[in-house]
Amino acid sequence: MRRTALLVLAVSALAATTLISGCATEKNSDQITLGFTLEPTNLDISGTAGQAIPQVLLDNVYEGLVRVNDVGIVEPALASEYSVSDDGLTYTFTIRQATFHDGEPLTVDDVVWSLDRMLDDSSTAVLPTQLAQFARVRTVTSESNVVTLSLSERDNDLLYNLSQRGGVIFRKGTTDFAGSAIGTGPFIFSKWDKGSSIMLERFENYWGRPADTKTIVFRYFADASALSNAMLAGDIDVMTTVQSPESLAVFEARDDLKVLSGSTNCEVTLGMNNSRAPFNDAKVRKAVRQAIDKRSLIDTAWAGYGTEIGSFVPPTDPWFEDLTNVAPFDQGAARETLITAGVEPGTAISLDVPPINYATNSSEYIAAALGDVGFEVKITPVTWEEWLDRIFTKADYDLTIVCHIERNDMAIYANPEYYFRFDNAEYRDLISSAGTAGTPAERTEKLRKAARILSEESASDWLWLMPNLQVASRDVAGLAKNSVGDSYYVARVERV
Repeated sequence: MRRTALLVLAVSALAATTLISGCATEKNSDQITLGFTLEPTNLDISGTAGQAIPQVLLDNVYEGLVRVNDVGIVEPALASEYSVSDDGLTYTFTIRQATFHDGEPLTVDDVVWSLDRMLDDSSTAVLPTQLAQFARVRTVTSESNVVTLSLSERDNDLLYNLSQRGGVIFRKGTTDFAGSAIGTGPFIFSKWDKGSSIMLERFENYWGRPADTKTIVFRYFADASALSNAMLAGDIDVMTTVQSPESLAVFEARDDLKVLSGSTNCEVTLGMNNSRAPFNDAKVRKAVRQAIDKRSLIDTAWAGYGTEIGSFVPPTDPWFEDLTNVAPFDQGAARETLITAGVEPGTAISLDVPPINYATNSSEYIAAALGDVGFEVKITPVTWEEWLDRIFTKADYDLTIVCHIERNDMAIYANPEYYFRFDNAEYRDLISSAGTAGTPAERTEKLRKAARILSEESASDWLWLMPNLQVASRDVAGLAKNSVGDSYYVARVERV
């Protein structure tokens, strides 16, 4: 019924906007507006979780020593060049001449100060995930225009981590992380109309190639329907995420629009609180997984666009293994397991659902599936702010749904304090030894073993891998096709 209603709405929207596509007014070539559904809660890129902040600020306003490009390759950014010693214990970065948006020059002191923030494992100003990512960095020192990172042991993920929010370079002594954003990137943070939009303006004194468009507007919508309607009406130039894939045919039928399809690392994850009964029992967690028909769920919630994976690894990673058969759909087996584990029929649990379409679209199906095996599921809508506080920070929940988009992020399960509360020593050892592995083959082997442990222990359930679906005006070029990190990079976006 839900999909039928959405398709009827989409067809009606197409009929209503047929004239628009034929008589659209000429758009401003100096401004491009991007549509999103998740607005930042503040600007603290290193201290507040969630993708919404780095999506707008990383690589656009703030930069690191390196950045990751659209195909996942790490390349120089504020470092003009870098080198890694043969033993993997010394990283040397030559800092280029660059200027902050307030006119102050970038110095090695800024770099050292920024990265030193990641080395204080007692800090509450930096996300624990980022502190863990830099745990092997022993010191950050400088001489002339060169910054050196000395490691206690090899870290095969360090360069990628330096390209993400933990590697952002701030002005030395910055204190107002939440309320302002002064970086070195191709755009200046210009204006935030909270509840509506963020405006970025081209930084004319940028050290590299200037941004191709003068003004980029990140515009936020309360729900997927409003976002889709804005795209159909021509109010935005790009719908950066297709939140209702069943309506794609409507966009494809428009001569003035194009649909872009790429890859992501976004695993739509059913989080289970491993520290709270009954989900502190791996057998119960496996029963939850077996209760849900993933193919049917993908068809229902995401119009069939999605890939079953069976663990927390996308197929683009060398250590991917299809583990969908570890906990195959079998509601009979799930019921028997729950009875054996002592879970009484009618056991009440809560499914906390943030206001993101893939989560809301999935919630009723998942609740019904778990109801079929004996649970009584209460669906609880939560705001993004509540999700970050109560669920992500305090782990006060039973079940929740969120898409984990970070690349190479298996290490989050190695942190027993992460909101999953998964605590497995063998897994932690494998993640640690993979990080210091001397060869790519050794690293791949260890991460493949770790992924299997995650699946066999059913640390979570991985509902599907999200494709990167976007809709854009035909005259907009330079959009990143793939989503390989936290940034939505817009310096090459332009109207042609």
